[in-house]
Amino acid sequence: MSRTAQPWALILAAAAAIAGAAPASADPLDPIPGEGFFLVGADITPGLYNTTGSASPFVLYINDVPTQDSMCVWFTYSTPDTNKDRVVATNMSVGPMNAAINSTVRAFESHNCQPWTRVG
Repeated sequence: MSRTAQPWALILAAAAAIAGAAPASADPLDPIPGEGFFLVGADITPGLYNTTGSASPFVLYINDVPTQDSMCVWFTYSTPDTNKDRVVATNMSVGPMNAAINSTVRAFESHNCQPWTRVG
């Protein structure tokens, strides 16, 4: 290798070492945002979580039933994706509710909810 190629070789070796390094782990989210998809272990810690309910500024009722867009909805999955065939549990409400995210759950999805706070 020529003298002029050596600095580039060092830069390439350093870049390869950085690319192969494991990403730094972030602290689990608490509270969990009310909108999103989260991996258990990587993004959130297993536990019992509570939300105060829907994040909608208003609730629209049709025949005394709140519309789906008015509700907070959540899902837990047995796989780290949003495959609805792998739903472990789900619930929807305009008011407060809990979500049990145990160690067998791989992912959690939440839509139109206030933040989720760990209570147990």
